[in-house]
Amino acid sequence: MTMNYENDANRLWIDGCFDFVHHGHACAMLQARQTGLRAHKDESRLFVGVHNDTDINYNKGAPPVMNGPERYAHAKSIRWCSAVLEDAPYVTDPIWMDRFRCKYVVHGDDITLDANGVDCYHVMKKMDRFKVVKRTYGVSTTEIIQRILTGIVPGPNDEDYRPTVNELEFCSLGANGFDKHCYVFDKNLSQECQVVGGGFEMKLEDTVLVIGDFDLFHVGHIDQLRKIKLALAPDKKLIAGIKTPSVSSESGNTIMTLKERALSVLSCKYVDGIVMEPDCSITDQPDIFSKVYKMDSRELIDGGTFSVYLTKEIIIGRIEGQRDVYTKRNIQKGMTM
Repeated sequence: MTMNYENDANRLWIDGCFDFVHHGHACAMLQARQTGLRAHKDESRLFVGVHNDTDINYNKGAPPVMNGPERYAHAKSIRWCSAVLEDAPYVTDPIWMDRFRCKYVVHGDDITLDANGVDCYHVMKKMDRFKVVKRTYGVSTTEIIQRILTGIVPGPNDEDYRPTVNELEFCSLGANGFDKHCYVFDKNLSQECQVVGGGFEMKLEDTVLVIGDFDLFHVGHIDQLRKIKLALAPDKKLIAGIKTPSVSSESGNTIMTLKERALSVLSCKYVDGIVMEPDCSITDQPDIFSKVYKMDSRELIDGGTFSVYLTKEIIIGRIEGQRDVYTKRNIQKGMTM
């Protein structure tokens, strides 16, 4: 296929497994979006190729925790994704990129190998159609699986448990990757507790709140956020209150840190802002919002494609059900059990 690449610098490609999608995946998409031309930021498009279950199993030596439809839907929900291309080849193929007129593929500054030990981007590097962005430090699917396998999870007093202002500002950016969008508050909605300002005027009477811990943030959660945003309150802004259960509570520590949960929720295109660890000024005064919803309530779960069956416990069960497989894979990746 003969192409004129001159007009395609704002059509970008990123690909991967997108298993257990976390804020590292979202930040990679955002950085990829930002490699486009800022002068034409609203014209940029990011095409996300997602590998199928069979290719992942073959090349990684273990099946993905989340199945194909779950991974496709989660990738599609990230604010900076323009379109998801299912069954994308494990080794990036220029023919696929040409089909969508993408000039460059973008990837983090780590090496990804196929089952034969070959760099998955070697073809694109030779063609000078490869761009590198910084890999998000401290988060990976492997690390999250490790916590489930060992039962060792981070606590509120651990280093890096909370997000920095810079991280919150970054993940609050709008769909074009440059403009402001989401608000971020810590504890309550007072001016002194506003951490990040959004790209719109917030009016509480035009705002709905949904409260949950959003642990192992997954498409079951996203189904519920989508239902609120598109069906239950389509003319309202949606704020997510991200609570952290006390250690003494029945649920105990969450598997993911507040940082991981906050940045993951912020990256969802259905969300317009978050309140980290909301206090009683919010939870005990629901009438300050147009409506308050509770995650995993029947009102939100009913009718969802994924929310009707997918829960944190189901995900943990998938890993526990193949403990030997995931333990072997994590050891091969340098983890100790």
